[in-house]
Amino acid sequence: MDWTGRDWESYCQGFNEVFHREFTVDYFKYKYLSVYKGYACHSLLYAEEGMVVGGVTVIPCYYMCGEERFVNGLAVDVFIREAYRVDPLMLRRMYKKLRLLLEEEQVVAVIAVPNATAYPYWKNVVKWKEVGFINYWALPVRAGRILGETGLAGAFLNACSRFYCLSLFLITSLCSFIDTKDRSYRYRICADDPYYVSKFCGKEYLREGDGDIRYLYKLEDEDGVRTGYLLDAEERGERSFKAIRKAVAMILRQDVDLVLYVGKLSFFQTLLMKMPRKLEPKLLPFTCDLISKDERYKDMLDFKFWDFGLRNYDVR
Repeated sequence: MDWTGRDWESYCQGFNEVFHREFTVDYFKYKYLSVYKGYACHSLLYAEEGMVVGGVTVIPCYYMCGEERFVNGLAVDVFIREAYRVDPLMLRRMYKKLRLLLEEEQVVAVIAVPNATAYPYWKNVVKWKEVGFINYWALPVRAGRILGETGLAGAFLNACSRFYCLSLFLITSLCSFIDTKDRSYRYRICADDPYYVSKFCGKEYLREGDGDIRYLYKLEDEDGVRTGYLLDAEERGERSFKAIRKAVAMILRQDVDLVLYVGKLSFFQTLLMKMPRKLEPKLLPFTCDLISKDERYKDMLDFKFWDFGLRNYDVR
């Protein structure tokens, strides 16, 4: 069913009210319509007066299973306006109805990274499966700024972290003959998926390249901490130590306080340190609802087979 102008307007108003954003109707139209099918899949909640007051959306994307392409769904933009949250099972019913459409659309699975508030609901009420937790990898450039310290304490911490960074780059230079690469994962996003391509062509994402190396990053102010998010760094299409080195060096030129990579780094590298779980900014649970009964996808709920990170699902 095509959305009416009133649907778009009330949906946009409700979303902005719940998430305290200022998105436009054009923003949502571009997001939902610039996918390979030309449309996303939705379950909408209407008030008696005909206004949209809630929604669950799944964006179909092309992913790879080995060397075969399949349709995977990204669950995004789940909300119900506060005045209409009278039934704790409403979201469950909305998703179950949407799931019937996804089966018709031959969507193999739906994946999501719910926030700390939503995670128990989707796991315990909707019964999505917990696949694993996404890791943070960090390079602290100004520890004083990161920890909110000022004065002499802040200056001391900043100096120590700068020395740490210089030491790491010295070690990296000594290890420059090593060019390790990440292993190949069974499940990964298609680099030519229309939603993926359109998402990262915006001005907020910075794409750089040097010969066979390509990397993608984004700069954000996180409560006063200038953060460089590395989304990916590849050499001839493979994540590598050499590509990581060049990408981090470029991000450091942007005068950042912190470099973060969110995802998998299953190979030797000397720049980014895996953050202990207790120090991570927030928990990032990767969840999945496996819709297909095809035996080819029976291992989809095992996180070790996934290449998954910030570029798949921007969960900053």
